[in-house]
Amino acid sequence: MKKSTPLVIRFLKNILVFGLLFLGLSLVMDWYRKPSAPAQLAQSVLYDLDNQPKVLAQLSHNQPMILYFWGSWCGYCDYTSPAIQSLHEDGLPVLGVALKSGSDEEVKTFLQQKGYSFASINDPDGSFSKTWNIQATPTIILLKDGQIAHHTTGLTSYWGLKARLALSQ
Repeated sequence: MKKSTPLVIRFLKNILVFGLLFLGLSLVMDWYRKPSAPAQLAQSVLYDLDNQPKVLAQLSHNQPMILYFWGSWCGYCDYTSPAIQSLHEDGLPVLGVALKSGSDEEVKTFLQQKGYSFASINDPDGSFSKTWNIQATPTIILLKDGQIAHHTTGLTSYWGLKARLALSQ
C-alpha cells in the first residue's frame, strides 16, 4: 500500500515550483527589456526639475546609483516608487526620469503630493527614455561608474533592490 504525501508537503512543493517559474519568467522578461546606455551619456550633463546639473558618472562613482524610469500614470510605479524613495532617504543617489508625465510643473506637483524627494528629470515626449531603449515602466537601472551594473523592470521591492545593489558593488 502506497503512503500518500501530506497536504502541507505538496503545498510547499507547489509554492517552490511556482516561485521558480515566476523567477525564471522575470529573468527572461528583464533580459528581453534590457536597456542600453547611450554613447557618451555618462559624461553628459542632465538637469533635474530644480535645474540642478546631474552627471551620471559622478553620481555613480563612489557607490552605485539608481536611474529610475517611472510615470505618473503607471500603476506599478505606485508600488515601486516608495521603495525608491526609501533608498534615497538611506543616502543612495537616485535620479528619476518622469516618462510622459506632463509638464515640469505637473511632475513637480505629482512628486510633492506623493512625498517623493528624489531628483527627477522630465521626459515629456519619451525621447530621453528612447535613447536608453526603455520598453516598460518602471525600469530601474543600477549604474556604477557611469555603466549599467544591473537592471530590472516592473514591480520590485525595497529588499529586492537592496539585494541587487549588493550584487552590483
